[in-house]
Amino acid sequence: MKNVYDQVRIFYEEETDWGVPVKKDWVEGFLRQKAWQGANDKELQMLWQNIERFLLYLAYAGMNDLDEVTLAEYSTGIVWLAEQMPAFKKNVANVRQYFAVLIEFYQYLKNKKVIFDLTLLEDAARVIAGGKKLDLTAAIEGSDTAALFDADVDQTLEKISSVITEDMSQKLNGVVERLMVKLGSYFHQENFNDDFDRALYLYTGPFEGVPDNDHDEFWLGFWDYFLFDYHLLQTDKTPLTYFFQNACDKLTSDEREILKNLLNAKFSVFYISKVLNQDWVECTNLFTDETFQLPIPNFDYKTLKRLLFFGHVFAQGMIMINYVTSIEVSPNLRKRIKEEILRQQQMLFVGQSSSDLNEFFSRHAQAVRHSIDVLVTLAKVNVINPEYLDREYPIIAGNSIPSNEVLKKIDQVAADYRFSAYDIRQMKKLWHDYCQVAKVVIRKSGTWAAALLYAYAQINHISHVIVEELARDLEVSASSVRSNRNKLFDALTLNRFDARYISEEGFMYLIFYPNT
Repeated sequence: MKNVYDQVRIFYEEETDWGVPVKKDWVEGFLRQKAWQGANDKELQMLWQNIERFLLYLAYAGMNDLDEVTLAEYSTGIVWLAEQMPAFKKNVANVRQYFAVLIEFYQYLKNKKVIFDLTLLEDAARVIAGGKKLDLTAAIEGSDTAALFDADVDQTLEKISSVITEDMSQKLNGVVERLMVKLGSYFHQENFNDDFDRALYLYTGPFEGVPDNDHDEFWLGFWDYFLFDYHLLQTDKTPLTYFFQNACDKLTSDEREILKNLLNAKFSVFYISKVLNQDWVECTNLFTDETFQLPIPNFDYKTLKRLLFFGHVFAQGMIMINYVTSIEVSPNLRKRIKEEILRQQQMLFVGQSSSDLNEFFSRHAQAVRHSIDVLVTLAKVNVINPEYLDREYPIIAGNSIPSNEVLKKIDQVAADYRFSAYDIRQMKKLWHDYCQVAKVVIRKSGTWAAALLYAYAQINHISHVIVEELARDLEVSASSVRSNRNKLFDALTLNRFDARYISEEGFMYLIFYPNT
């Protein structure tokens, strides 16, 4: 019998035309590492045998990327191997060994930075071979892409095909799943760590943290928020938009088509107003009264009309995301939720003069989620103190051109203090407005830049911006920063949570700030 490395060499020489998405060097490196760790020839043969089976299925299925392999594909692969290779017995022990080898191999690839995640593989192993019997249907039927409403995939993907068979529908579910895996791997890269941490904080709020245990519901909800509603620090784009603009070449044509559909999704709060028949319900948008139809969700009939849903709905009224939240509320509470959110939107409209409901949801969808949660769980009369809702602001008129040197300083230092691109725009607006209402004398541009950062932080209840540190970093005096900060507050009658300059963090703090 040839040694294992000869077998690997022969495999790659014979299967060159198959386009296997795993390099020969990766396999050899993994086997050599196992040999160094003490694996004998028999164990190495077993490792290679299982990897070879996996590679043969990938070649058969036309997979060009390990990230494309979904739960459904892992399940289908087991069936295919059992049919094509008599030596591969379709039993729990054999399949567990197969997955154990793949998990070890994937861990090696992850350590080498070839892949970013092996969670989907581990989930497949658990679903398919984690019980007393093999479950080769759960991976397909229990796809993570299943929505609260069992939307028919072919309606969402009309551009791909006008006639969708049941087999094609399952395949499209696999395409959606592969897309989600690629999105997850892409945003798990190190350069998005700050965004990921910030998004978690905005999602949980200031008084909660990430659950200690592996809560699927929490992470489904988080990824829904992160992909659709979060705004990246450096670009202020949502992750979906950023991925579409910068990484679309990593996708297949079907995946790109689905991503285009996802980009059209709108955050919506709605309830069921009418049960049309055993298959369909009529839904009403809580804020616009627009109606649309959806497949009937899997709830008790008596409960349906007491549920309030919030999630992302396509223009054609089709949900196709991982997570939609539902809560049971009374008609009175539903009315209070509507009134509270509209008051918040009106507060921003008064402060910023251009925040219509769509803009409000686009910027502050997570604030809407938090507000609903506060009203439901804490039984508060108001989420936001009426004091903040009833403010009036001076009209800013004038065309004075702000000092460009101050703007440059803001660009240079704001990101170092973890401010986002949106925050920087808001600071520049603050500087512009001040220059219209006051005579500005600039001795050191750094003093005014530090004052703007400090004032903006105080407006938005941000505690990590310390005036002494700002002064030291910009080589100015702390007393001059405080003096200029006071000038800003006095000239523009600034207040905490000022709607003209409120940030995403500031809006979150406003919701959780005590009603005093």
